[in-house]
Amino acid sequence: MDLENTNYTKVINKKLKKCGYCGKKLKPKGYDYLYANISADDIEYERCDCKNAKEYWNMKDEIERLKQKREHYKRLIHRIYKETYMKANYQNKNFENYNARLVNRKAVEIVKDYTKKCIEGSETNGMIITGASGIGKTHLAAAIANKLVEDGKIVLMGRLTTLLDKIKETFVDSTKSENELIELYSNVEMIIIDDLGTERISKWALEKLYTIVENRNENRLPIIITTRFDKNGLLKRFREGQDEQLADAVIAKLYQMCYGVTLINEKELVYADKHKTNSTNQINYNKKIKNCKEKGMN
Repeated sequence: MDLENTNYTKVINKKLKKCGYCGKKLKPKGYDYLYANISADDIEYERCDCKNAKEYWNMKDEIERLKQKREHYKRLIHRIYKETYMKANYQNKNFENYNARLVNRKAVEIVKDYTKKCIEGSETNGMIITGASGIGKTHLAAAIANKLVEDGKIVLMGRLTTLLDKIKETFVDSTKSENELIELYSNVEMIIIDDLGTERISKWALEKLYTIVENRNENRLPIIITTRFDKNGLLKRFREGQDEQLADAVIAKLYQMCYGVTLINEKELVYADKHKTNSTNQINYNKKIKNCKEKGMN
């Protein structure tokens, strides 16, 4: 068959598709349309250049891009983390088996509402969960993580040292890349850093943390922090990394992009009633105040 001199409109003139928006006839791509055993549905057509068609294809391309991006991160996670990227002791924690003290029930409801918004994709701000050791911060954060995972979200959770140790492994393992890990931490749908401030943080670690936090802020992706330190306590710990300016920048960025929720125990009831700790945090959240004002965090 003389492909160059064949008129495709005579071959499949009744099978030509039209743009669903403007009615323009669309040309088939390639020569598949010349073969009788090719289904009309399998023939690929050029895209129409009308406004509505362009908007449709832009949306469709973006969906496909995000799908491929998620698959890329899933492959990267499984290559780097092998079997799991959340510790086994995190995986059995949920809202149902969280023993919320009466004084913290309102805070738990706020966290549940926040989780719901993250699942819906309407929440881009992060959350800092503070409270004394043993109060249940990690359980609550893991409950958020597991709820998001149930909905198919990609979530990474661990201590800062655990996350950064993966970066350090790239220095001796040529199969892993520091840039890949920074990209992963900056783009997964949720990253949870547990017990921030407990371990001493070096200047190198502080630099990596700032990069991740800033990238997630620019990408409008949330981050969850659990810590037993208030804002000033974190500043003091971070300044031990010998770069006060960078420490201040990290804390300022976190408190700018995160809501605050404080868990308290019965021994702190008098203090909580006096200073309205939980009430302030609930107001901050409900009014969408992003800077976690120090009334709620100190």
